[in-house]
Amino acid sequence: MRRILIFHIAIVAAFLYSCQNKQKKEITQIVKEWQGKEIVFPEKMIFTQFGQDTVPYSLSESPYKIVMYVDSVGCTSCKLQLHKWKEFVTELDSLSRGTVPVLFIFHPKDKREISYLLKRDDIDIPVCIDEKDRINALNRFPENQSFQCFLIDKDNKVVYIGNPVHNPRIRAMYLQQVTENRYVAASGLSRNTRIRIEQTDFDLGKLKQENAVTVSVAIRNIGDKPFVIFDTKESCGCTAAIYDKKPVEPGHSMKIKITYRAEDIGFFNKTVSVFCNTDTSPLIIRLKGTVEQ
Repeated sequence: MRRILIFHIAIVAAFLYSCQNKQKKEITQIVKEWQGKEIVFPEKMIFTQFGQDTVPYSLSESPYKIVMYVDSVGCTSCKLQLHKWKEFVTELDSLSRGTVPVLFIFHPKDKREISYLLKRDDIDIPVCIDEKDRINALNRFPENQSFQCFLIDKDNKVVYIGNPVHNPRIRAMYLQQVTENRYVAASGLSRNTRIRIEQTDFDLGKLKQENAVTVSVAIRNIGDKPFVIFDTKESCGCTAAIYDKKPVEPGHSMKIKITYRAEDIGFFNKTVSVFCNTDTSPLIIRLKGTVEQ
């Protein structure tokens, strides 16, 4: 356990290598204090989807859980970086076969802002809006926002502390723990792959109003890592993208089908952003043309 603790401190300190001695001492103290400490949950916690609709959830069902506490200090959107969390949760679910939940517990300045951010980034995992900040009152989490995220075991004891979307080494430690060391972080190398796309710009010509047209975007994985699409964002509701969410192994191909429904008369230029594990992410697929009566 002592070796794990020292390694954990070293990893966190290495990530914050530019900090002064005082900050390094603070980091060391935080990790020592929280490693193995039990996180106490308030009674009758209510979990919701998008911060609105109540969903059932039991805290005792999982061998591991990731708890992310978000306080009311500063810019919530900047701190969260939900698009990175969505990528991480996708990888976590794939590696753990959905057995490790991520729990967001918010003490918000504005509950409506939380709902908006969750809907905007389509984060549909259970969240708790803790308006009275009960969980922090029971545990007194570190004020340093880099240490308000925890990997805990079935007994709610802290295995690791640190934010996996901000620190790639913490991310690797979390994933190695929940997969019983089956996860390999490629010795710190990029988990990105390379792809080849036949076409990204489509001129749909002249379309009749209310008609729909579908294009197929072929993507081939020419790298040495599985190709994964984490999310797509359409520029408007008249465009929809459908794709297989399974990882595409090296040497294999997949297709994204994009459908545009002609609604407004006149010229259109629509885009679909594809967020994936490539250095050029997001990929931009563009559809243009003219809608006539």
